[in-house]
Amino acid sequence: MMICPYCGNNVVSTRLICECGLNLEPLRVLRGRSNIFYNRGLRMAQIRNFTAAIPVLEKSLELNKHNSDARNLLGLIYYETGDIVNALSCWLVSRHLDPEDNEADYFLEKIKKDTQELDSMNQAVKKYNLALGEARQHNFDLAIIQLKRALTINRKMLKAYQLLALIYIENGENVKAYKLINAGLKIDVGNTALLKYRAELTGSTVEGEGEEEITDTSDAGDKPIAAKFSYKEDKPSILPFVNLILGVILGIICSQWLIVPTVKKNAKQEYESSKIDYSAELAAKSATIQQLQETITNQEKEISKLEGMLGGDSNSVSVNVNSESYTNFFEAWSIYRDLTAREYTDDELIALAYKLWKIDEKEIAQEYASNILKSMRSEIYPLASKKVYEAGKNLYENEMYDEAVMWLNAACDMDTTYDNPYYYLGKSYQAMGKYEEAIESYNKVTEVVPNSTLKDMVAEKISECRAAIS
Repeated sequence: MMICPYCGNNVVSTRLICECGLNLEPLRVLRGRSNIFYNRGLRMAQIRNFTAAIPVLEKSLELNKHNSDARNLLGLIYYETGDIVNALSCWLVSRHLDPEDNEADYFLEKIKKDTQELDSMNQAVKKYNLALGEARQHNFDLAIIQLKRALTINRKMLKAYQLLALIYIENGENVKAYKLINAGLKIDVGNTALLKYRAELTGSTVEGEGEEEITDTSDAGDKPIAAKFSYKEDKPSILPFVNLILGVILGIICSQWLIVPTVKKNAKQEYESSKIDYSAELAAKSATIQQLQETITNQEKEISKLEGMLGGDSNSVSVNVNSESYTNFFEAWSIYRDLTAREYTDDELIALAYKLWKIDEKEIAQEYASNILKSMRSEIYPLASKKVYEAGKNLYENEMYDEAVMWLNAACDMDTTYDNPYYYLGKSYQAMGKYEEAIESYNKVTEVVPNSTLKDMVAEKISECRAAIS
């Protein structure tokens, strides 16, 4: 069956004309040629000549964009050479154009389930991009470190092989470059960049380059052949130099009379404008700083009162103060005040967020202290929630499940719109044998994000927990 491009009806492949009257013979010819190019690309891919197969498959898709076999094979080639972005693009487009009985569904589902591999490839791409930036600035040592890390994560990343080999050649480390080139050619035997680098190292020419027609010169003997040309060199003339000098003089005169005054005027106006803007900005910043200082002063007064209450000051009003909760609160406030006054590290931010999370808000009796706690959380939680989740995830991957549960619970409370912390919290509970808590956490994933990409995996995990309970 084939689809008529004019009316969209399904037409038996043996018919030459559609019911709407369109001649389908040219379409059938294009589909046949598209299949020919696909078969060529397939043969090249089977011998791992991916560089030659890619343009052939692209030509096949130019003739028939619905050739899902060609598009899926192109995605596999990109995946095999470490280009995960282009691979996913090919499979997604293939599934969109041909949603029924498409092998792209299998590839996408496999990658979707193996999130760890996808994260690893993403890390490899990030390290390659960092290395590329360092190489452009001629920081080759840093670039080599990043590229080695990228290849450790993804051994099939051809772009990393190419760039690292080029850096080795630039540094004169030809032995390392040659070994790296051969390793890359095992992935793609026809990679033109690696073949060119190897040719430069060995002194040979790449196949197809530098080939010139050789003619028989046996009759010419050893006599040189003198070429005859009709071109004769002109005699030197002084007129171009005179015209050049006159042009320079006229240009200087015009710039002094026309351009320079305008530039000075614009520069003066720009300076005055920037001066006004700077004064306004400085005044605004001064007002903000003064306001912040007043806020901090007021907070310090209230904190001093609370500390007096905690210490049993006879002049203070007696309140029901939980010593441990207020001690944690004072410590968190002191750390918060210190961090907001300087540059801080991610570890310091995570530690402060975790300390704020451990404070029980119900035990903070004073309203002003409760407001300060809410203010600190509203500022710190959005900055630290993702980092706290990463810390919990790392604890889970290191099989430290008790600690992972605490950190992942904190991440869930800090950002109630993010589904990943609930998923890994469920996995931690499941690993500990707490299946009821695991099911509750898994259910939270779809409650937080109804269309979560983890939906299928969550359903599978819930089934495993229920089977373990029964």
